[in-house]
Amino acid sequence: MKKLVAALIITLASIQSYADSLYDKKIKDVRIYDMFKKQGVPEPALQRTFEFLDVNAGKTVKMKAKIRGREKTYMSTREVTIKSDFIAIIDFSKPSSERRLYIMNMQTGAVTKHFVAHGKGSGVNVAAKFSNIDGSKMSSLGLYLGGNTYYGGHGESLNLYGLEASNSNAAERDIVVHAANYVSEDYVKSQGRLGRSWGCPAVAPGIIKRMLNNFKEGGLVYAYHKDLTASTQKDPTLQVVQEHVEEEDIDLPEEEESVRKNPTAAPSTSGLPTGNAEVLSVPLEESKD
Repeated sequence: MKKLVAALIITLASIQSYADSLYDKKIKDVRIYDMFKKQGVPEPALQRTFEFLDVNAGKTVKMKAKIRGREKTYMSTREVTIKSDFIAIIDFSKPSSERRLYIMNMQTGAVTKHFVAHGKGSGVNVAAKFSNIDGSKMSSLGLYLGGNTYYGGHGESLNLYGLEASNSNAAERDIVVHAANYVSEDYVKSQGRLGRSWGCPAVAPGIIKRMLNNFKEGGLVYAYHKDLTASTQKDPTLQVVQEHVEEEDIDLPEEEESVRKNPTAAPSTSGLPTGNAEVLSVPLEESKD
């Protein structure tokens, strides 16, 4: 497995555009890659997702998964086929008060931009620390595949399968896409930033259905930071932005830390997810079935 993961990383780092590449895909004689760039998608992240899909789209891979049954929860594996209909990029180089989730439609060339939260351990408004360690409450950088959905404390949520050493503990950490009331433009206007999860990329309730429908069972999600791409390979357990000025850490109403410390004070969240959810991890062991 370790050799396979290393080979995948090398392939991702070195592969270039070739015949039938996504780089060559056009809509009305305009390259879809250029359309996404023009709409503000960060190019290094865009390039990495295109390279990954050029090599891996259509493959069925076996992923480590957390299975939640009625009577018990346990780790196992699931198979998923990698899709290329949509790509999501989270640009953690930007503060939470900005729309930093880019959802790209590979059929139309359209890009929509949304708010997305980071983990409490990663920072206040700006995420400056990232970790794959359970209990860190930090976000994890790297490529993910969307898995199956399940119903948890925040309602229907999307399992994420970590594909790299920097996010391979996603299953154990319960890192998933879920909705949260602390993710909205109104929350930013009233508090100056979004609330924070315990590591999950939480989104606004209004877009959770779109995330579930577009990314379940094989959709590609890339959590990216412009200054830390190399760091995820050198030290996958912890990456830190240098020269970052620490902000005062005050827990805001409704964000994960506040709700979990005082559950009775939280507003009703039936239909929404809890900071931790469910997930999967580990890279591309191609299914032999």
